[in-house]
This record gives sequence, C-alpha cells and structure tokens, in this order.
Amino acid sequence: MSPSTSSLPAGTRSGSGPDAAPHVVVLGFGPVAARLVDELSGHVASGRLRLTVVGTECVPAYQRIKIGDVSVGRAAPEDLALADEAELRGAGVEVRCGVTATALHAASRIVTLDDGGILHYDKLVLATGAEPTTPRMTLEMRRDGHIDAELTMKANGRSAGRRSRAPQAQPEEPRRYPDGVMALRDLDDARRILTIVQRREPVVVLGGGVLGVEAALAIAEVGGAVTLLHRGTVPMGRQIDTDSGILLRRQLLTAGVDVRSACDVNTVVADDGRLSAVRTSLGEKIKTSLLLTCTGVRPRDGLAHDAGLPTAWGITVDRQSRSTGDPHVFAVGDCAAVEGRDPSGLIAPGWEQAEAAAEAIRTDLELAAAVERDAAGRPVDLAGSMPPAAEDASTQQEGTAPWKLDVILVKSRTLSVACAGETAVDPWDPESPTVSTWSDPKAGQYLRIVTEGERLLGFVAVGMPRSAAELALHCNRGTLPVADRTALLAAEHATKEAELGPDDVLCRCSGATARQVEEAASCCSTVEEVGAACRAGTGCGTCHRNIEKMLEGAAEPAEPAVV
Repeated sequence: MSPSTSSLPAGTRSGSGPDAAPHVVVLGFGPVAARLVDELSGHVASGRLRLTVVGTECVPAYQRIKIGDVSVGRAAPEDLALADEAELRGAGVEVRCGVTATALHAASRIVTLDDGGILHYDKLVLATGAEPTTPRMTLEMRRDGHIDAELTMKANGRSAGRRSRAPQAQPEEPRRYPDGVMALRDLDDARRILTIVQRREPVVVLGGGVLGVEAALAIAEVGGAVTLLHRGTVPMGRQIDTDSGILLRRQLLTAGVDVRSACDVNTVVADDGRLSAVRTSLGEKIKTSLLLTCTGVRPRDGLAHDAGLPTAWGITVDRQSRSTGDPHVFAVGDCAAVEGRDPSGLIAPGWEQAEAAAEAIRTDLELAAAVERDAAGRPVDLAGSMPPAAEDASTQQEGTAPWKLDVILVKSRTLSVACAGETAVDPWDPESPTVSTWSDPKAGQYLRIVTEGERLLGFVAVGMPRSAAELALHCNRGTLPVADRTALLAAEHATKEAELGPDDVLCRCSGATARQVEEAASCCSTVEEVGAACRAGTGCGTCHRNIEKMLEGAAEPAEPAVV
C-alpha cells in the first residue's frame, strides 16, 4: 500500500496547484526518454504542460548505442550527445541529472528522490532502461604471488563466502569483483575500458551475443589483443542459424578476435587487488586486465514492482505504453514489456513506444498533437510517409504479433552482419516455411531468407551489406515478393549501388524517408544537423554513409544555366 502524502519525507512537491498546467515526470534520461521529451516539448513551450526529466547519470541523453566507439577511442563522449541541458531548460523543461528516484507512490502520484526532493505528477513515464547481469564466478585472491583466499561470488558480483588460506585470517566484509571486471552500459564504463585499451593490455570478452561480438570486434579493429568466450557452439547463436554462425566465427578470427566456443569463465584471478587472469571451463588460464561481461541485461522495473504495478521481466504495458495496472503510469524502452513480451533492447521499438506514450498523454490531457516540420519549416505527415503495413493488425489472428520485424545490425567497421526474425529453420522439413540460402564461404558471404508465401519471417546476411539493407526495408512491411529473392543477389554484386526511392525508408531507427533526409540535407552541412532536422542518423548510425552522400550532393554547385 502506498503511504499517504503526509507520511512522505519533507521536500519540494511540484504541480499540485489547482491552476497549474498538468505535470509529466519522466524517470530516466536515455535515448528513448529523449524522444519522448522531443514529442512533448512543444506543449511545454506553449505553457500547456510542465515536464520534468530525472536522470541518474550526470549528463543528459546520449547515443548509448555508440558508446562502444568511445570505449576504443573512435569517438569522444560529447560526439554522442542527443540533448542539450541548457536548451531544454531554456524551453521550460526541468532537467535533473545525477538524481535517482527512490520510491514511487502510485496512489498519491508522487515520486521521491535520493536528494530529498518529491515530485507530484499527473502522468509518469518510466524510462529506467536495463542493468547488466553479472555471471556467478569464483574469485581467487592472490597476494605476493600466493593464493590468499577464494570467494564464491553471487550472480550480482558480491561474495557469498570466503575460504582463506592465510594463517589466522580475520573475517572480512563481503567483497566485489576486482576492478577490471565490468560491463559496458554507460559513458563511465566506456572511459574505464578506453584506459585499458589504450595501454594495449589484453582483454577478455565474455558473451557471444550481439554486444559481445561488437565489443570484441571494436577492440580488435584498433589493434587490441582480445579473446571472445561464449557458451554456445557459434557466436550469436540465438539470433542466427548455425551455418552463418560458423562463417561469423571464421570472420571474427580473420579480424583478429581469438574465439573460444562452448566456453565459460569459472574463476576470476586477482593479484594484489587487480584483475590478472581468468580460468575457463576448458581448463585454460588466460591473462587479462579486463573481463568485459556481455551476458545479458535485466529490466530496471524495481520501482514499479515495489509500487504494486504489474511486472513480468519488465513493466507490463499495453500498445500505448500505458501500465496495465495504473492509467497514469507509462513505461518505454528496455524497462517495458509491451503486452507481456520481453523488451527487445533495440532503439527503434523504444522510439515507437515513446511516440505511442506521447500520443496517449496528449489525448489524456486534451493536448493537440505538435505539428512535425521539415528542415524548411513545412508541415510533414510522418504517418503518410511510412511504408504501408503488410496487413492491418485487425485482420491478423488474435494474439499474433504484427508482421513488422525488428532488425539487428552488428556495428562494425570490418564486418557486415544483419539479421531479423527466425532463421533456425530446417529446410528439409516439409512442414517448415520456405528457406532460401546462398553462400560463398571463401568470399565471406552468406544469405538466408525464411518466408511463408510472401510473408518475410526472417533473414540473416553476413558479408552482404546491400542485400541486408534491402531486406531491412522489407522488414518494415513484413513481406518479400518471391521475385525479389533472386534480385537481391543481382543487386549485391552490381557495380552500381541501387538508389533509394523518395518514399523508401533511409533511417530504420527513426523512420525518416530518403525524401525527408534529402530536404534536410539541402539546409544542413553535417550529419548531426540533419539528425536535428529530421531525426535521421540519431539511432544506430548505419545510415550515416547515405546521409553523407546526400550532403555531398547538396553541397555540389549547380551547373550555370545556359543563357
């Protein structure tokens, strides 16, 4: 039961006056929250809405998807900025960075903060993201070259018990893993990793999913010594089929990543308090100064759970991103379980959830939707520019997901890997969907497409960026005409890259079309300016090359007219 307002600690409570504009509070200030703020900021400027954003980190929203580039020195932290705190404050948005919410009192619509503050809300949006999971490993502590103690660590990285080998050892407080055992989730993590990478010290990456593969590749691409350990038979085994995984493993080795399959870390070795090595399930001892754990995340849904809201590996929300247990609470991004489904961890679905939440809040508070404008200031109908859906959701079978597929891209400068949907299908099973496969292992290329009639169920492309880009466009619709399958191979090996049509989606994360990006490029000079104008390029960054081409075309002087 939520405590009454009078029982709460003293602090500042805002938005409780009868004539005050409705107050929306956003907890969390990552890329998804930034999209929500962008959607609602027009109403703040007009005085019809009050908006407060509370972020745990000391900096406002940035492109978290690119922190891997910061960790290897390919980008500076300021290059990732998505929001300017001063600009937001100037527009009337209250921004509180470096502050954490400690409790949610849903009955009173109040949030308490760790700085003693209290926020009253009319609508609350939880954008608290996810936190990394730490695997259970034994910690071997050595001093002066000898084993001092062995600790059995819990999954949260704290010690569960101590077995000391030193004579007359005194009991100690529970310990954590030594410095050098960490995940990559924020800019502080990236800066710590960069220090080790710049010293050219050896690194071990644990986890063969997308994040583990990306991290290992990034370190290898800047000349670092890196070993990738993963529990499966092939890297990215949960996202791609076995054959493509075998090719991916070979390509990783070629890129300079030492790969150990069906391997785990049993013991972390610390010499005089610093990480020095790991012992694996294969019996190896690998020297390392950094163990980067990429072994999954869990949604940060504790606030909602403690407040009595429905949670199930995330905060349970409907398609409007509204909590199923409280109409005044919304959840978006990695902490949200839309209709009970696990969070995808991808930026594009998170942005869609932010837009859905903003629309629902505007409807609840009787606010007119803000007019979207292009770089020239003209109104833009974003809904009208999107590709038509394969089939209206109302005509699909009850309980089935929409046909649109979320695309996973491995962010790398040396290796192209993209996948979506289900690809681990037996092509020889007569009951299975249709499987079309093309491979050229010597060239490092592999393509598998899974379809049911013209419905696209999944694909994986390794070393075939043009085919991956074309299939990603089809994933927006969820369909792939039969004739297009062979045409994909022709386009992949064509000497001239196929051009996007004006209404084709150029940026999958934001949904911006080629026409919208071209219009923005005509008034801009950098990718960042284009992103500010139409949002293209502010997600995973894989469309930057196409944006740069449009900027180059816009910068070329027009030929003089013939008089």
